[in-house]
Amino acid sequence: MNSPECFYLHLAGAQQGPYTIPQIDHLLNSGLIGIETLYWCEGLDQWQPVTTLVPLRKKPKRWMKPAIAATVMLLVALIARLFGPVLMDGWHEANQHRFTQSAAYWRARDVVRSELRTRGLFVEFAPFSNARVELEPAAKAHVSLRGLVIDGTGTSVQKTWEVPMQFNSEFGEWSGGPSAEATAP
Repeated sequence: MNSPECFYLHLAGAQQGPYTIPQIDHLLNSGLIGIETLYWCEGLDQWQPVTTLVPLRKKPKRWMKPAIAATVMLLVALIARLFGPVLMDGWHEANQHRFTQSAAYWRARDVVRSELRTRGLFVEFAPFSNARVELEPAAKAHVSLRGLVIDGTGTSVQKTWEVPMQFNSEFGEWSGGPSAEATAP
């Protein structure tokens, strides 16, 4: 469709031009001229609709990109809401490298969770404020955790675990277990 011919457009009641086909294509598809615009060139008896010279490409709807962006953000927020707490708990349980009560608590949770996972059980722990953590000399700790154990049928039972922990200061990591199940309070 690239032609060296000169085309004239009928704009605002007057003949404008000359234009090439690529120029007219740009004007039409960028919205600078409307589809009702007429053109003429040498050899034509009368003015013709510009859409017979260049095709009108379908323009994307202006609301489409913001709608897609909003949908993606909503999905990310929903996924973060659903899986964020679980991921954060897992991160806390796996990444404790200090000799503190909080670090001993999180690593003790990981010890108990690992033991229960092998038996096909799920545990929902009570918060740190409901736990008892005693730091001892020689980089040891005794952690008492509370929580609900949920089996595959959805039945839950309140439990308390006593977990002996050891801190390796050379590697900055806690190890512990096995936990001993205490009686529920």
